[in-house]
Amino acid sequence: MPPGPLLAPSPASATALKRRWLGHGLALAPVEADSLGHDLVLIGGRELALVEGEENLAQDLAVALLTPPGSDPLHVRFGFDGLHVLTQGLTPPLSLEMLRLSVLRTVSADSRVAEVLDLTLEETGPGTRRWKVNVVVRTVVGGVVETAIGEVTADD
Repeated sequence: MPPGPLLAPSPASATALKRRWLGHGLALAPVEADSLGHDLVLIGGRELALVEGEENLAQDLAVALLTPPGSDPLHVRFGFDGLHVLTQGLTPPLSLEMLRLSVLRTVSADSRVAEVLDLTLEETGPGTRRWKVNVVVRTVVGGVVETAIGEVTADD
């Protein structure tokens, strides 16, 4: 007996699927406009804001880029090792490509990312040695997430 036609999931089941596979957590926001630090988001000054699905994945990728490797004692391989790349004394073009590869390694290490479709580093200003990371990933549930996931810096 041939299988029946595939039915599209209802919006509620699709949301539940994304929440299950892409996660949920507390929402974070930058402390200041040009800051790398983040803090919890409060709703009405009393309740903690939440994120789920693609928004949670994007936030977690940004946190990974802001976390030095080995600083989480429960997950010592978590984090971004861009500073090591930038201190190797490479030429600027090679240093930028190695930085891009380090970002790619960090993003693709997340088990919720099935494939990195595009990754670019956009310099935030001439001579600043700061780059905005733009990434497009395909998730394990088949969705495509396009987001600016944070900034990486090489400021001394």
